[in-house]
Amino acid sequence: MTDYSLGPLEQKIMECIWVHKEKSVHEVHSCLSKKCEIAYTTVMTIMTRLVVKKLLKRKKIGKAFIYTAKISKAETAKNVVGNIFSSLVNQYGQEAITAFSDEIEKTSVNKL
Repeated sequence: MTDYSLGPLEQKIMECIWVHKEKSVHEVHSCLSKKCEIAYTTVMTIMTRLVVKKLLKRKKIGKAFIYTAKISKAETAKNVVGNIFSSLVNQYGQEAITAFSDEIEKTSVNKL
């Protein structure tokens, strides 16, 4: 089973990839460096982990790897919500379904 949960840095990296479609580690590092101080090697390590998690794929072009998303942002969100929902239902049963339904109703009413 693929782990679709994302830590804060993984999320930032995926956002950069989702927006720009494909990026090298250097390009993602540059993207993130505009907002925070981060080591190149940290970005490289996290991107490798995202490949292992099957959220990114990479191909070698020259001396660099180019990374692309294997799954869209919408599909990632759907899978994360599904995993959380299943976990809550397993723990709390009908109460989780009722609470989830109530939250959807509140959100829907507030958006109208």
